[in-house]
Amino acid sequence: DAGIPWEEALNGTMYSAELEAEISARLANTPANMRTYLAISPLNGMRDGLADYWGTAPNQPLPSPWDTRALDDADVITAYTSFAADLIQRFSPDYFNLGIEVSELALNDIAAYEDLVDFTAAVSSSLRAQFPNVQLMASVALKSPSSPEAATIRAELPRLIQHIDVVGISVYPYVFFNHSGRGDPANLPADWLSQIAGLAGGKPVAIAETGWAAETLTIPAFGVDIASDSAKQDSYLNTLFAVANTLDARFIVWFSLVDYDALWNGALQQDPVAQIWRDTGLYDENLNPRPALDTWMNQLASPLE
Repeated sequence: DAGIPWEEALNGTMYSAELEAEISARLANTPANMRTYLAISPLNGMRDGLADYWGTAPNQPLPSPWDTRALDDADVITAYTSFAADLIQRFSPDYFNLGIEVSELALNDIAAYEDLVDFTAAVSSSLRAQFPNVQLMASVALKSPSSPEAATIRAELPRLIQHIDVVGISVYPYVFFNHSGRGDPANLPADWLSQIAGLAGGKPVAIAETGWAAETLTIPAFGVDIASDSAKQDSYLNTLFAVANTLDARFIVWFSLVDYDALWNGALQQDPVAQIWRDTGLYDENLNPRPALDTWMNQLASPLE
């Protein structure tokens, strides 16, 4: 989720040394004896247009003519499919997410979303022919079930979802939902996660990313002041497992294993967006385990059914 080597992928030329190093590092940290989930994104970080360029560094501005190309442009589809196929060959994933949080584009730019539907149809068709055993995904960023945003997602996403095999879920209810008392999972709407069942249209689902703040989250720039603690984080995880089991979810990814206070105060320059996930680790910033870690490990030790 840091850009695409658009020009190199289109022309079949070498990626930058920096990108190759990133890929190599991720491969080195991918265990051989576990199922693998791989995800890339055609969208930029704001989810309102084409992904940035990954050249000598991630998230570089799009060079010409990529800065004027739409998602359904033939060169965009060809380049993206080429990069995706290369990574699939390298990582041999069981699940490949070809569109992280695609639902956000339907909320941000409906015209561009129409292009994204055509893009998804073309990319998935090509990848399915090349890699018939890989489960293709796109993920949905869930909103409060009764919100106008959720209504838009319900109306627009089925046309895209028909082109994939598994529907991914991105969900952080403590901050991106709008119910009262968001810091306490006891206040979650009854259908906070099960709303995906109607959207998925009978297709299997997986929680591609989730988390819960283990400390009070205060972000003045966004008007956010949410009271939470490690006990509430653990309560959320128990609730998540229970509902995910009723949905027969394929897997669950916890977004951040360890709090990243040092990174946030350093390289991230106290970015308010990054603060949203800063304190969601199953370990705190000093590597002290939180109660939710035991809950996670107990579930992980359960046999697959």
